[in-house]
Amino acid sequence: MKNASFRQKLLTSFLAIGILPLLICTLLMLNIFRLSLTRSAADAAETQLDAMSGELSGLLSDCETVMEKLCAEPAVAAALDRSELDEQRVYSVLYRAAAPVLGGASLSVYGADGRQLYSTSSQPASGSLSPRWGLLAAAADGGVVYRGASSKSSACIQAACAVRRGSVPLGYVVADVTAAQLTALFDGQYTATSRLLLLDPFWDQVYASSDLPAKTLAARLRSQLLAGQALSDSHGAYDYFVRQEPRSGFCLVLQQPKPMTEGTAELMYLVAGLSLLLCLGLCVLASMRFSRQLFEPIRALNSAMREVEEGNLNVQLDNRRIDEMGQLSGRFNRMAQRLRQNLKDSLRQQRELNEAQIRMMQAQLNPHFLYNTLDTIKWMGKIHQAPEIATISADLADILRSSISADELVPLRQELRLVERYVEIQNIRFSGAFALTVEVDEPLRDVPVPKLMLQPLVENAILHGFRDRSGGEIRISAYRAEEDLILTVRDNGCGVPEEVLAQYRDGAPRPGGHFGLHNVDAILRIRYGPDRGVRFVPVQGEGACIRITLPVFRKGEEPPC
Repeated sequence: MKNASFRQKLLTSFLAIGILPLLICTLLMLNIFRLSLTRSAADAAETQLDAMSGELSGLLSDCETVMEKLCAEPAVAAALDRSELDEQRVYSVLYRAAAPVLGGASLSVYGADGRQLYSTSSQPASGSLSPRWGLLAAAADGGVVYRGASSKSSACIQAACAVRRGSVPLGYVVADVTAAQLTALFDGQYTATSRLLLLDPFWDQVYASSDLPAKTLAARLRSQLLAGQALSDSHGAYDYFVRQEPRSGFCLVLQQPKPMTEGTAELMYLVAGLSLLLCLGLCVLASMRFSRQLFEPIRALNSAMREVEEGNLNVQLDNRRIDEMGQLSGRFNRMAQRLRQNLKDSLRQQRELNEAQIRMMQAQLNPHFLYNTLDTIKWMGKIHQAPEIATISADLADILRSSISADELVPLRQELRLVERYVEIQNIRFSGAFALTVEVDEPLRDVPVPKLMLQPLVENAILHGFRDRSGGEIRISAYRAEEDLILTVRDNGCGVPEEVLAQYRDGAPRPGGHFGLHNVDAILRIRYGPDRGVRFVPVQGEGACIRITLPVFRKGEEPPC
């Protein structure tokens, strides 16, 4: 798109602005609608499974209660033991105990040989179960066991519990739940479009609703489960929801039609695609119309800007439109006019700057006159045998030369030499009232430092530290701490007043009477940072000590600023 024309970029922008949001919103809405339907269907299926699982658990719980009661009934045990064969009494006990579940299951009493002896079923008691395997063999180990009934039985679910005398099973109490009874149990618990499948723990079919007769479905679902696949039919038209009944381990599988079929989804996507095509056509027409309205003014503006780049500041645009493009043309014309005026002002300012530089160069001749005059005074002092006058003149010339030089940073060696000149003048003035000691190693004397940094500190010690004293000593020392140069100026004078210490204790001094200290502190803070100012160090005994910390950089490196 870097080399594309304005029209192409405008068309692309219109398409991106008009199509992309619509495309994203359409896809989001379709997916949200589909997910919402799927979620609603899943919630409804879970609610139905909750109800059916509750009904099945309630029936099985009641059956367990009845079976355990019958197993503990002496009449049943006596009948199985053949010690008392009062069939009327046995049936009376059997029906009385089975009364709570007679509508949902039938109860039977089997002998130890697996032959059916008594039953609440309307069918004659002539069935038999093998005590060596299957349901009765599992019940012989204790507790209530559940199985899906064999194909020879009319029941769908069978539960058995052993009647014992000690550790020996005398017989068994068996509960049978038929398909008709399960249909009555689950009637009204799921929608008319759904289908129910009841599987045993091994996922073999136990019961299926009347409109789901094929037993091959259970085998397919079991194979999908073992393969770790999602449960589905061969056509992908149904969703499957599974709930395991905790008491028996049986699984309720609810088959429910998908909330949105493939045909419905294709129709919705077709409508969305047609809407996108319509919007695409409208965007193309709108972009072509706007490009025609914008292209000519922009092309004229581009041509005028090219002439301005080439140096023609007299170019003007035709400004007859009153819309935003007309405002842009008017601003361009005013910009060109201001550029012409700025060019004139720049030429005038350059002439004035040249004149100021000439005046500055002429003014630099004045210090040479002062140097020559001080040099004349020095030689006159030597001629007339007045060495103090010669010394003061020479020292003053050096100080003046350093103060007006253009260099902002000078070697520490030059600063120390300037301090020695200043101290020499003051010693002549005060008749040698104090001494100067310099303790700086030779390698540190080449470190660049701000000029006129030490002289105000020494002057402060002389004027304020030795004001009321007849003698004293000023000691300048320096040492290096990693990448820093530590300079100290110490005197044995009368010390520093508390109000001055208070100004510098918090690291942010206020201007006061000590202008030299304040100026040095301000220069250091501006050049090296707020933590590089003047610091007063506590000393033992009389006097004061000022410490300055400067960064060290090698010759040829850019000084920190």
